[in-house]
Amino acid sequence: MLGVVLTLVAVRSSRSESSEVFQQVTSGDGSEPSLGIGSSTWEVLDEIAEGVLLLDDRLRPVMANAAAGKILGIRGSELPARLPSEEVVAVAQRALAVSGEVEELLTLWFPRRSWIKARAVPMGGGAEVLLILHDVTEESLAQRIRREFVAHASHELKSPVASLQTLAEAVEQAAGNDAQAVERFSQKMVGEAARLATLISDLLDLSRLEEPAVIPDDPVDLSEVAAREVGHATAAAEAKTMQLRAEIEPGVWVKGDEQQLALMIRNLLENAIRYTPERGTVTLEVNRTEENAFLSVSDTGIGIPLEAQPRVFERFYRVDRARSRARGGTGLGLAIVKHVAELHGGDVTLTSELGRGSTFQTRLPRLNGADPTLTSLAG
Repeated sequence: MLGVVLTLVAVRSSRSESSEVFQQVTSGDGSEPSLGIGSSTWEVLDEIAEGVLLLDDRLRPVMANAAAGKILGIRGSELPARLPSEEVVAVAQRALAVSGEVEELLTLWFPRRSWIKARAVPMGGGAEVLLILHDVTEESLAQRIRREFVAHASHELKSPVASLQTLAEAVEQAAGNDAQAVERFSQKMVGEAARLATLISDLLDLSRLEEPAVIPDDPVDLSEVAAREVGHATAAAEAKTMQLRAEIEPGVWVKGDEQQLALMIRNLLENAIRYTPERGTVTLEVNRTEENAFLSVSDTGIGIPLEAQPRVFERFYRVDRARSRARGGTGLGLAIVKHVAELHGGDVTLTSELGRGSTFQTRLPRLNGADPTLTSLAG
């Protein structure tokens, strides 16, 4: 990338004052240099995704392509007398001071928060400085998310592992002396092991969803999958003397992966049952419109505070960490729901009120026709 830009800029260095390869013009008052975009060479640079800037020996901008203007918030065709980013100017200044190439990762706050890899190279014996700006904001955010995920996962795994270690030591000390204590500690060990297994299972599910091997593309009867998952959740609802209702319109087909959709519905039902008090009600609905299929799970549970609602789909986020762990939640269920919905070209929304309950609704693109599998067989 740098070699290409240097080659193009070298053309400018060898031009005469009247050359049209790069045109340097001034603003109306004659004080601010700006660039005319008439030359074919500059049009090439204007197509480059990286920002390209040329500063004079006083660190005033002489040229800037469209990408540089966007990165630095320079509007219009005229260049300012000085760049709006002191961080970028400082990189150019250091390059002139050492008479060599300087590269740094910068955090800019104008026109938006962004992470920019800036590379400065002195030109013409120090008469000018060439700056290449590469926006690495998305890469930096992805790395930060991965670091946070590893940190959260490590913390979540550490807790049940530490509990198992403590319980194992307690069982060892009580063995042969207190049979009741051994039984009590053993039961707790089984519970912690189950919690650990659930967490690992959710982590694996989320990992597969974030980097799927194939994009889901099979016809799936969402009505049938939903009815099956309601059947699987009945025992958990009955254990809390809850009503589990299903209002399912038959024959609602979508394109996707049946196992992933089942995982999404299972997590929605488990979440509703977990946070709904005894004798409450959980309702699953499936219906359709001309273009979309809708699946919603409503409950009469504790509800979610308004300020927490935008974050409930984040990995490991819990409104009440202690209560969530006590109820067996891993903090990954709703993140899995969101990933499945988006992977299938849809989305998930939340409506909730404290003390009255919550409704999670997923929207998925609908497959038209009665039964796509029969249509395929007939064809």
